[in-house]
Amino acid sequence: MRAEGAAWRLTQDYCLDAPGPTPVEDIAMDRGVLCLEANLTGCLARLVRKGNRGIIRTKAGIREDGRRRFAIGHELGHWFLHEKESQVFVCTAEQMRDYKGSPTEVEANIFASELLMPTFLFRPLAADATPCLQTVSGLANTFNTSLTATGMKFVELSRHECALVLSTNGKVEWAKQNGNRSGLRFEKGMLLHEGSLARYLTERGGKSGPSVVEPDAWITENWYERRLEVTEESWHFDEYDSVVTLLVLTDSDEPREEDMIEHYECKSRGLRT
Repeated sequence: MRAEGAAWRLTQDYCLDAPGPTPVEDIAMDRGVLCLEANLTGCLARLVRKGNRGIIRTKAGIREDGRRRFAIGHELGHWFLHEKESQVFVCTAEQMRDYKGSPTEVEANIFASELLMPTFLFRPLAADATPCLQTVSGLANTFNTSLTATGMKFVELSRHECALVLSTNGKVEWAKQNGNRSGLRFEKGMLLHEGSLARYLTERGGKSGPSVVEPDAWITENWYERRLEVTEESWHFDEYDSVVTLLVLTDSDEPREEDMIEHYECKSRGLRT
């Protein structure tokens, strides 16, 4: 809440009242922070503070402008929220996907997401929109944000039950759900199931779906044994040789095979089910 509140106050200070790219570098400059590119190694961005002045350096050659902008937003999160923790922050790509680990990195990510895609502007466009990667891509273009960051925000705010998954070299790197409504779990590091569409997207520009797949192709735990229909759409993420997948989960009215077997066994024995 602190991170979201700090980002929201900036949107009000700078009168950001319509969907579009947040002028994140201009905001940084106005608050005494210079944004530069540099030949960084071992990190995606770093912030150095001295009093009320600072410098944010992002790694030169970041291929997505939206990803570079998120890195700046992340470091601004440290600038506004973590002055007492440190005067220097060195942040990796993994930390900029961290929504469960280090509290400071989580806050910086939430701040960046809220600053670049303000909820009060994003929600009206996303909540009832068709849950598909084309929708996510359109929102990414509107806010000039990366496909993955936009997908995470979409999953969070959509009225549909969705999950975003990134896989590389046939293994799941991370997954983002809008909460965990009934104990569904997506296993980090698991090999892509042969029933998934993402497993077969090895060529640049490859796209699939949306198509219904078996729930077991993606879900490793279903604590409440929900009868699910899972729709998968996957795109090959050419710039990073990864596959981004949007899963849409709905409760199915179709009986499970084991229930049907039990039903007919009972019927053959003259029992009521």
